[in-house]
Amino acid sequence: GRDDDGDESGGVMVLGSDGLNVADLRRYLVKNMPKERGGREDEEDGIEVGAASCMDALNRTLKYGHIAPTGPDSLPTFPSSESDPFVLEDRPSVYFAGNCDEFDTRLVDANGDEILEDINNATKDRRNDVTRLVCIPSFAITGEVVLVKLRSLECQVVSFNDASL
Repeated sequence: GRDDDGDESGGVMVLGSDGLNVADLRRYLVKNMPKERGGREDEEDGIEVGAASCMDALNRTLKYGHIAPTGPDSLPTFPSSESDPFVLEDRPSVYFAGNCDEFDTRLVDANGDEILEDINNATKDRRNDVTRLVCIPSFAITGEVVLVKLRSLECQVVSFNDASL
């Protein structure tokens, strides 16, 4: 990250939401999927479709460069005549959404494509071009929290359940 003087501070930018932006965007997205995984067969053209995942919607907001692309039409946001506070001007290192269906994580490049390589051995420029996307489920429902190592961007789920308390 940068400080107010524009100097590199070496910090990690973390951006997150309660997940309402992701849930609302999912209402408008579809994903082709096998019928056995919950898709339905479209009678007109035979394509099986289903709702896009939380991860797909979160990744789309990053690709769009806008945290709440459906606001204010269907997501309650306050429009601003001077600037849009939901535009992503800087790429976050970690971008998360809460209240998702389940835990999911993906490391993506500047184009939003999944990275399968180990970024710890990558050059500094390459590491700066990646974002760790994290979908966090509701703690009240799952008893799960997510830990992110800010140096390596690795994720770990910690589960709390009644049996162990």
